[in-house]
Amino acid sequence: TGFILEKGKGFLPGQKFEKMGLRTCPIGEIICDNIKVDIGSRLGEEGAGATIFSYSMDWERVCIAANHVGTMQRLLEKAVYYCRNRKQGGKKIGDYQAISHKISQMKINLEAARLLTYSAAAKLDKDKTVSLDGSITKVFTSEALVKMCNDLIQIFGGNGIMVDYEIERALRDAMASRIYSGTNEVHKNIIAKWQGI
Repeated sequence: TGFILEKGKGFLPGQKFEKMGLRTCPIGEIICDNIKVDIGSRLGEEGAGATIFSYSMDWERVCIAANHVGTMQRLLEKAVYYCRNRKQGGKKIGDYQAISHKISQMKINLEAARLLTYSAAAKLDKDKTVSLDGSITKVFTSEALVKMCNDLIQIFGGNGIMVDYEIERALRDAMASRIYSGTNEVHKNIIAKWQGI
């Protein structure tokens, strides 16, 4: 059963944790001890907690994917600008095929992530297969984001690991995207179940 707890009425904030990324998003534990919840604090019907949780997770996964799409767009724009202006060996680094192909793949992955996100978002509150679409979108966008950040480190070279360029931060933040809101392995299990496997 889902319910709302008010701060100071039975639960306490516990230990805070330091993470490699997502440092602007604090995380910690909540300590629950002898909590009594009245019926007015209940969300939905008794026994409907799993349904409420699944519904909220569909929304969370699609909204997180939208956030990743925005991050990927910003990073791609930054990379394109860098490739047009950074010179090595007497020419812009974007003129080198090894670099231009990385940029092309980033654009392909960005647009695929965007379309998957739009498709999943269109099904929210309308189609129960949104759980499948949300899982597919979550896996694809998180993996594409991590790949983009790894490739950006290579494109930016030594500058990629410098704090001023924000690429190293993007990579640290992206790594967690494959874990939160359900690990990608869990989502692959969900996708397999929708296929009858």
